[in-house]
Amino acid sequence: MRPIAADDPDFARLYARRNDAESINRHLDDTMWLGRAHSVGHARQHVNLLGFAISVNSIAVHEHRRRRDTAIAA
Repeated sequence: MRPIAADDPDFARLYARRNDAESINRHLDDTMWLGRAHSVGHARQHVNLLGFAISVNSIAVHEHRRRRDTAIAA
């Protein structure tokens, strides 16, 4: 079952992002020792996931800016 049907107008645009989402989820799973969460309790796990998302996004922003600056300099 898919949350967005294949005949939905947004399906093609969103489905193309699926590999990125799966990759990020796999990376998160790889950071967990023996497949266990880093923290105990819903609130702490939520903060942990927010921290992970912020770190991934920060790295992406840094890489984007570095590539942009290199392209401008060239």
